[in-house]
Amino acid sequence: MSKTTIIWISTVLAVFAGTGIWAWKRFGPSQGTTYQEISTLPVAVTIDSASNACDLTVRRYKQIGREMQFELAANAGGLAPYRVEISQNGKIQRFERVPHRVSMWLTLENLNLNAGKTTIKVISLGQPGCETTAEFEYNKTQESEILAAEKWIRQGSKDNWLDIRPVVKNNKIYLKDFANYQDGRTRVIMIDNIVVAGLENGVEVQPGYLYTVTAKWIDAPYNDWWNSLKNRALRQQNIWISPQGLKKENSALTKIDMPAWFSPSREVNVHFDTQFPEFQPIPGKLVMHYRLNNWVSPQNYFNRGVTHLSAFEKNIPYNKLHWTVPPSFFQDKDQEWFGKLSREEVENSANTVPGYGVYAFDFEFWNQHYTPEVKQRLIWFAERIKKNHPDMNLFDYWGGSAYTNQHFNRMDNKKPAEFLKDYTDPHPSHSNFEPLKNGDSFQKVYNITPTDVYPRPTSVADEQGNTQNNFTLLSGIHALRINKLIPFQKNNKSIFYAWNRHMPTSSDPIVPWFFHTTSPEGDLIMNQLEMMPASQALSLSLFSLVLFDGYYLWHDSQPSGRGANAHRFDPNDNGWGKEWYPADGKTDISAFYKEQPNGDSPRYWDFPTEFYALGNWMAKQVEDVLVGGKNLDLAYELNGSWKEPQTGQAALVADRKEPFVSAIVKGNKIVVIGVDSFQSPVATRKLNIRLPDGTKTTISLYGNWPSLYRGNLK
Repeated sequence: MSKTTIIWISTVLAVFAGTGIWAWKRFGPSQGTTYQEISTLPVAVTIDSASNACDLTVRRYKQIGREMQFELAANAGGLAPYRVEISQNGKIQRFERVPHRVSMWLTLENLNLNAGKTTIKVISLGQPGCETTAEFEYNKTQESEILAAEKWIRQGSKDNWLDIRPVVKNNKIYLKDFANYQDGRTRVIMIDNIVVAGLENGVEVQPGYLYTVTAKWIDAPYNDWWNSLKNRALRQQNIWISPQGLKKENSALTKIDMPAWFSPSREVNVHFDTQFPEFQPIPGKLVMHYRLNNWVSPQNYFNRGVTHLSAFEKNIPYNKLHWTVPPSFFQDKDQEWFGKLSREEVENSANTVPGYGVYAFDFEFWNQHYTPEVKQRLIWFAERIKKNHPDMNLFDYWGGSAYTNQHFNRMDNKKPAEFLKDYTDPHPSHSNFEPLKNGDSFQKVYNITPTDVYPRPTSVADEQGNTQNNFTLLSGIHALRINKLIPFQKNNKSIFYAWNRHMPTSSDPIVPWFFHTTSPEGDLIMNQLEMMPASQALSLSLFSLVLFDGYYLWHDSQPSGRGANAHRFDPNDNGWGKEWYPADGKTDISAFYKEQPNGDSPRYWDFPTEFYALGNWMAKQVEDVLVGGKNLDLAYELNGSWKEPQTGQAALVADRKEPFVSAIVKGNKIVVIGVDSFQSPVATRKLNIRLPDGTKTTISLYGNWPSLYRGNLK
């Protein structure tokens, strides 16, 4: 072998080895790697420490308004709770039995101090003789920086990793991350699923909105979030800021704004079912909810615009109930078993289905594209149900409408513009609706056309910080409009089928949801999924009712009880996991094994449902136009040029990342609805639009929130 050949082979092997090492480091597992927080916070000065047995010291500290947080370090456990003394100029403030837990610093609230040097003495109640004294600086000017507590609500995670609070400065409100946790990994922070920068310094926001702030860490580029082998972490906080009066707009239209009386509940339970004013459903629309509070009457829901409640309910007429039937209806059997049933067996099963107002198939153990054998039997099943209950609203959630949601976006090969051709030749996107050889088909049995608008993944962000989820609304609108063009579905009711949270798609880390309990006292952390943004919930609700026939908001639980301590765990079922930090450092989690006589409290704050209900109420305010009105899209002005509406408008604006503006016209009355799904979640766009009578006017689009207006044409 020549020297040249040896050099060539060695070079190739070196390249392959180098590539393999790079790929392993980039995509391989993050094992044995630890990350230390990078911080520039001030460090307290130790004055005295009589704690040789535990080496208790105060390290870093942080001031947030009138709250102080202190990082404690020790070489022993079981030291909490603590007695704490804050002294300044001879005055002492004492705090008894102060708790302390992992991932949270020792926290003292509502301090009354002057500016300057201040002393803190920390005395362990868990280990006598373990104490320390240190000195820190208190900044008097920071006391009023946080918005008054009664003007905002925050729920979600609570630890040293993410600490979002509203700051007031020069009569403006900013969201600021006081944690600013960084440990060398890639950190991405989103507001309403759009990447933002500068939260550590404060980002200006508008009052009267709810902001979902999600922070993610990964030891790789963020767009590798799909890789569950990497070291990933996730936190989420949801912050509502009360409105400060409505701003009058200079427009030929009247804005239907979120009403001054609206606020999501301060408790973990929703309260729209008791706090909303009563109103009857919009004629012809479908609004399908689940009852969420077990002490609230179903009639409260029917009196607040809901047309159907879940079949979990008892003593309610079947025609007022909805049900999404799961695989358990057929004993969780596979499609091969189902495909061998006789017609008599299938129809006997169908005869057990009562006359629900709305009934949906969700046989998710079968392939979504049905085999001929499954299709035939499901047709028999549906036909018998319709024969027994001709007034039932029937649809197939799992198999989908004829044209399923394409979930287009600009992050992969599903570019929105590529689906414009579907308007010139509208046809089913799958084979379920193709007639069988004997002529049987689904084309005449369903009278509802659903499209799935579950929140989409946020695991990839583009240069503007947008994620796939920013395309969800427009993709859903596109899907329902195509379905309406397919002849056998043109008379169906068109609805969004929705959920309130993100489905985990890449073995995603959980959100550690924080609850404070009082009996026993402590911090309870329960693992949860990411919540969808409130702006998206309101958009899906409003657009479904203004442009289409409503929504089905699915839930995965029965009505809940209430109370800070009404949590129960099965000792034999770990579920998604939980953590318990008793204030006394001793109480065992078995305290939560007992039955809750009035039901368990919810395990997360379901604010999206409050905003779905709000959209229903807002749509009710324009009912006179929606009922019998005609839909058309409107022209708008961008960068000095007018953009005329075209066929496939939802897909077009998604492809160009532009606002979407549509209208309902009835006589000389008009309702206008608009949204900018792609701009910064804290930006405001003043958008010039042209009404059908030629009038030019302006609407305001804030963040990714929908805007609803009404007015009169010439």
